[in-house]
Amino acid sequence: MRLRTHVAVAVVFAAVTVPMTGTALAADVDCADFPTQAQAQAVLVADPSDPNGLDGNNNGTACEDHAFPGAPAAAPPVPQVAPLPAGAIAAGDGSADDADPLPYAVGGLALAAAAGCAVAARRSARHPA
Repeated sequence: MRLRTHVAVAVVFAAVTVPMTGTALAADVDCADFPTQAQAQAVLVADPSDPNGLDGNNNGTACEDHAFPGAPAAAPPVPQVAPLPAGAIAAGDGSADDADPLPYAVGGLALAAAAGCAVAARRSARHPA
């Protein structure tokens, strides 16, 4: 009886999902499907969740590394961070490498203490003094 149920569920699942796969694959577009970067950008702006993967580095510009036919060569990228002026202090790049571990240690100890209190309360409830 269980085997019939499992087979029936698998057949129903396949019957529902298999016809939809062609539609999903047909809607997928790549940078090569657009004649210009502006058209690819319009598709990205229309759906910022980027289901087609047009914005590989998530900077808001679609197909920036793709060479469109007849398009002028892209200018080399401008560095985002200028050199530090003399006497400046480096502020870091925002990564977590320089994060202070103290809050994490205190949080872990607090969590362990709370778990210990819960265990002690449960034991004392089972074995009243």
